[in-house]
Amino acid sequence: MLDPKALYAFEPQALEAVETAFGAGAHAGAGESSGTGPVLLHFFEGFMDAGEVGEQVVDHLLEDPERKRLVRFDADRLVDYRARRPAMVFDRDRWTSYDAPALDLYLLHDSVGAPFLLLSGPEPDVEWERFATAVRQVVEQLGVRLAVNFHGIPMGVPHTRPVGLTPHGNREDLLGLYPRWFEKVQVPASVAAMLEYRLAEHGHDVLGFAAHVPHYLARTPYPQAAVAVLEAVQAATGLVLPGLSLRAKLDEVRADIDQQIAEGDDELRGAVIGLEQQYDAVAGAADRENLLAEPADLPSADELGRAFEAFLAEQGDTPGASGDVQ
Repeated sequence: MLDPKALYAFEPQALEAVETAFGAGAHAGAGESSGTGPVLLHFFEGFMDAGEVGEQVVDHLLEDPERKRLVRFDADRLVDYRARRPAMVFDRDRWTSYDAPALDLYLLHDSVGAPFLLLSGPEPDVEWERFATAVRQVVEQLGVRLAVNFHGIPMGVPHTRPVGLTPHGNREDLLGLYPRWFEKVQVPASVAAMLEYRLAEHGHDVLGFAAHVPHYLARTPYPQAAVAVLEAVQAATGLVLPGLSLRAKLDEVRADIDQQIAEGDDELRGAVIGLEQQYDAVAGAADRENLLAEPADLPSADELGRAFEAFLAEQGDTPGASGDVQ
């Protein structure tokens, strides 16, 4: 493996800023997390993120006017430009802008001024192991005490019920009492999942949350799930994460979805009612370990998704379209 240290660079005065924010022992470089070190949140664009959950959370947190970039990762080495071409703007007779990919670690502050770290950007296309080692080196140098990731997954659940979460990590005390929806499954890897796995292998505390997004809303921003993630991260870390602008959209988005479903065809409304019945039946079976074991004669995710997308196409709009993060 090539030297992971060549993949990243600290900004000038970055370590001084960390020491000021977290104390003199924050970057002792001991190779182990301390109980007083910073919390690291991380999300990478490009893998599954139903309802744009991770994207909304990151965009919201980066509104911090006092944010400070600490580390820049070499996106030029990690991103396949031809697979995900960056955007450029052409204005009349010249190129006026280029949206270069950036994979950066920021120092941010919560609503009461407590500092934390956020790593975000495009998911690396190559050199995953080298990148994971590079992040681990940064984690150890900064004395990170807990690394937390999050994203949205499409699920056969209705939008009329509370957002569910699937927690994962190596700290049972942080996983909470959420119902367990899955048994043992094999899924395609992601950098976030592999990073969580590698950090845990080296003795670092890790935690993740997958927010359950109704599969018929997977392609539109769903702030309800983003708020659920913020609240779960708060409960696990003690941070007081800002969320007013996201919460302000909840009623509007819910009303838009309800209206579009009410104006849709009977099949769509019936499918949502069926999901409600299944959800209520499963929620009442608290002693069932695998909540997906409840049989039900319901349309598949693809069938319901196609029906909802067809209806939205007829309307010329999508629910929550006005719900982009401000």
